[in-house]
Amino acid sequence: MPNFNLGDASSAWIAKQQWNDSYEAEFAEWVEHLFAKKGSTLAACLKNPAANTLYSDEDKNRSLYSDCADLPYVLRAYFSYKKKLPFSFTYSISGGRYTNGNTPGTRRSFLNYSSFSKLAKALTNNVHSGFFRFFWTMEKTDTYLAKINRDSVVPGVVYYDPNGHVLVVSKVDADGTVWFVDGHPDNSLTSKRFGEYLSRGSCKQGGGFRRWRHQEASSNGQFSLTSNQASKFFDSAQSQCQAKYHVDGFDLNYHQWVKRMLSSGSAKIDPLKELSQQLAALHNELLARVESIKTAVSKGIPQKPHPASLPYNIYGATGEWESYSTPGRDARLKAQIREAFNFINLSVAKVAQGNHPYQFNGTASMLVREYQAIWNNSAAQLRITYRNSANAEVSLTLATIMDRLFKLSFDPYHCPELRWGDIQMASCPDSTDKRNWYEREQRLRNVIDPDYQANTTLTWGPAIVPNIHVGKLLEKLRQQYS
Repeated sequence: MPNFNLGDASSAWIAKQQWNDSYEAEFAEWVEHLFAKKGSTLAACLKNPAANTLYSDEDKNRSLYSDCADLPYVLRAYFSYKKKLPFSFTYSISGGRYTNGNTPGTRRSFLNYSSFSKLAKALTNNVHSGFFRFFWTMEKTDTYLAKINRDSVVPGVVYYDPNGHVLVVSKVDADGTVWFVDGHPDNSLTSKRFGEYLSRGSCKQGGGFRRWRHQEASSNGQFSLTSNQASKFFDSAQSQCQAKYHVDGFDLNYHQWVKRMLSSGSAKIDPLKELSQQLAALHNELLARVESIKTAVSKGIPQKPHPASLPYNIYGATGEWESYSTPGRDARLKAQIREAFNFINLSVAKVAQGNHPYQFNGTASMLVREYQAIWNNSAAQLRITYRNSANAEVSLTLATIMDRLFKLSFDPYHCPELRWGDIQMASCPDSTDKRNWYEREQRLRNVIDPDYQANTTLTWGPAIVPNIHVGKLLEKLRQQYS
């Protein structure tokens, strides 16, 4: 493809080249390197020359906002800007964050803005998770449903959770483990490991791994988008939409199948490594929660009176609640623990049966003992530290957090002590009114699978605390298989 010049002094940049396979590979490498040692925000990552291989002096004072849906768009636009590639994007859609039948609307490009900063602001002001929520065959979307293989699922690829969450692939390990970078409403970034806490939804909703659609710019500024069938990584077989998968003689769920398809080594799962990774990812999630609560405290949210009512839906709101509450994050935390709980239960049962998809040659009793050793070490060693209302440091182990899991408050108007489930701490200055709100929110704290469309009243969640305590499960299994 010959060089061309598209744009002028009035556009965000002048494009010199078209996107091609080489630039796609370079984009993936750049994303992986950028988040190898993740900064606290996207701006922090881009300002770090050691992380950002496209860094230049103009990035010193760069300020960018990006929540989960903005992040993939801003990354793609930034790379296009730095490499002088054309970039266009869906500016509007017909539909919303949780509606079915969404269709792409108007498009804009780098030619419509006088600087990258203005383009980035337009992205953050317009893009939301509904921009990924399309029927799987929908054309002219910015991303499309992708095949699951190591050539297709690479850094920079998007994962869309139809519950309203979007993540960017940052790395794929040799064993098929996928790592993400996740943007939040408070502008922070966290690392995530692919797991069953992420919903796939259905092909009607377009959930799953999605690749960027190739776009070609003409010399007059018109953009053509490659069709699904002409996109070599389009999931034309609807492989991401199946209810179950049968591979190498074993029935797998979606998340197990993805890991199997992305593995470059043994098809069998190392159960000890899997549990260790799950617990490490859980620790990362808890550390990110520390920062989120710290941000709310720094903004003085716990000192404010509690609102007279909760949002119609606590998982999708606006204002302070959207920026500083953690009901969605806490639900994903609980879902990660449930995944570990279910993984232990199922793998032990399968090993006991004798025919299993695990890289383990011992008995069920031996596996339980190995699991218990991993858990005991992690429960004692993995910990978080936060500052209470008296500004004193408080350290909590994973074991303590497991015991308090359904006492952790998602409400940003509560003191840090209640946010971490310590209902006895005398340093918490919360009024009787706030304490009453805490007590009345228990059913909402019992929720593991959020609903982003429901009216989440105080009686909406389950009355009974779910049984997902990993330590208690292992003790039960030890007695069962002793």
